[in-house]
Amino acid sequence: MVTVRKTEPSKASCIVPFAMSNDDKEMAGDQLESKWQSRHVDEREIPVEQRKAEARLLRKVDWRLIPILGILYSIAGLDRVNLSNARVAGMDSDLHFDVGDRYSIALLIFFVTYFLFEMPTTLILRWAGPKLLLNSLVFSWGCVMLGMGFANDWRVIVVCRMLIGILEAGFLPCCMYLLSSWYQRYEVQQRMALWYMINLFVSAFGNILAYALIKLDGAHGIEGWRWIFIIEGAITIGFAFLGYAFTLPFPDQLLASGKKSTFSQDDLQTILDRVERDRGDAEPDALTFRKVLHHAARWELWVYGFMFLCCSAPIYAFAYFIQIILTTLGYGTAKVFLLCAPPYLFSIIWTLAVAWCADRSRLRMPWMVLNAAITLTGLLLTAYHGNNAVRYFGVFLGVSGCNGNLPTIIAFQSNNVRGDSRRSVASGVQMLFASLGGVYASCTFMQTEYPTYRTGVWCAVATQFLLIVLVGLMWWWFKRQNKKAETQGVIIQEDADYRYTF
Repeated sequence: MVTVRKTEPSKASCIVPFAMSNDDKEMAGDQLESKWQSRHVDEREIPVEQRKAEARLLRKVDWRLIPILGILYSIAGLDRVNLSNARVAGMDSDLHFDVGDRYSIALLIFFVTYFLFEMPTTLILRWAGPKLLLNSLVFSWGCVMLGMGFANDWRVIVVCRMLIGILEAGFLPCCMYLLSSWYQRYEVQQRMALWYMINLFVSAFGNILAYALIKLDGAHGIEGWRWIFIIEGAITIGFAFLGYAFTLPFPDQLLASGKKSTFSQDDLQTILDRVERDRGDAEPDALTFRKVLHHAARWELWVYGFMFLCCSAPIYAFAYFIQIILTTLGYGTAKVFLLCAPPYLFSIIWTLAVAWCADRSRLRMPWMVLNAAITLTGLLLTAYHGNNAVRYFGVFLGVSGCNGNLPTIIAFQSNNVRGDSRRSVASGVQMLFASLGGVYASCTFMQTEYPTYRTGVWCAVATQFLLIVLVGLMWWWFKRQNKKAETQGVIIQEDADYRYTF
C-alpha cells in the first residue's frame, strides 16, 4: 500500500531552501518547524488493487455522509423560503404583509442575523462536534418554524425570521467544512453536487408540498398558510433526531475516539492518508485567534466570498420570487406551484453534469464562467421576452445556471485552501457572502416594482458579470503564483509541493 512518506526537516532546512512569499512569512516559521513536510503522491502511482479498495471505501463514506447532510440542508432551504409560499397562500392579507415594505423587511432581517452568526458557528464546529451542533440547530429552528404557524402579527413573523437566521447561519459552511475533510480535492465537487442535488429535489417538490398543505385550509379552524409552517416545522424537528443518529464527525475525531462505528480504524486511517497525500493537511492544526486574524487578512478568501455572493444573489431571487414571476405569466395558484418544480428538477441534472465534468477535467473556472453566462441569459429572457413559453424557458436557464455554480464555487475555494484552520476561516468568510447575496436580492427586488422587478433583474445580471471578472482575476493570480513556485521556489500556503488549481 502506498502511504504518505514524511521526513522531519532540520531547523536549517525549514529556513534555507525555499523563498517565501511575503503573505506567508508571518505564519511560516511556526508551522514549518512544528509540522512534518509531506510528499504528495501522484494518484497514478497507487497500485490498482489499492485504488479499488479506496473506491469501495469512498462509496461507503458517500452513503454515510452525503444523504443525511443533504436532507438536513434541504430542510433548512425549505424552511428558509417557505415564507413566499405562505405569502401566496393568504398570509399577505391575513397579516397585512401587502402594506409597504413589510415583506421585504421579513426577508431582509433573516440575512442580518445570518450574516452575524455565520462565522462564529463555523469556528466552533470542531469544538462542539458536527453531530451535536448541526442537529441542535435543526431542532431549534424547527421549533421556531412550527411557532410561526400561530403568529397573529406580522412583527412576530419578523422576529421568528430573525431567530431562524441565527440558527441556520452556520449550517451551510459547517456542511462544506465537514465534507471537504473526508475527500481529496478533485473528488469534492461531485460530492457537493450530490449533497446539493437533494436540496434541489426537495426545493422542486417543496412548492407542491406547500400547495398540498394549503388544501388543509380550514382544518381545525387553521388557515392553509399556517399549516405550511406547522407541518414543515414538525418535519424539521423529526429530522433533527434522525440526523443525530447518522451524522458523522470529522475523520480524525472518529479515529481518535476509538468508538465502534461503520468504519474500522484502518478505514479511517486510509481516509486520512488519502487527504494527506493530496494536500498534506489531514492532521488538523489548532485554531487560535491569531490564526483567525491572519487567515482572514488574506484577500483571496474575500474574493471567494464575493464569488459566492454573485452565485447566491440569483439563487435567492428565484427562490423568493419564482412564484410571483410565474403568477405574472397569467397562471392560477395551483398551476404556479406545479410549474415551480420542473426548473429545479432540470437544474439537478445540470448541476451533476457540471460537477462530473469539472472533477474529470480538474477545472472549475471555465464552468463558473459558463454558468454565469447561462444565468444572466435566463434572467434577461424572463424579464424582457414577450412570449410566456420563452420566459418560462428563461426560468429554467436562470435556476440551472446559478444553482450549478454553487457547488462549483465552493469546490473552487476548497481546492485552493490548505490547512484545517485556514479552511474553517475560509468557509466562514465565503458563507458570510451567501447572506449578503440574500440581502442583495431582498433589497433589489422591490415590491414597488412589481411585477417587472427591473432593478432586481439588472442587479442580478450585474453579479454575473462581476463573477466573470473575478474568475479572470484569480486565474491571473494563480498562474503567477504557480509560476513563482516552479521557478523561484516560492512556497504556497506553507507547502513546497502545493499548487493552486484552476
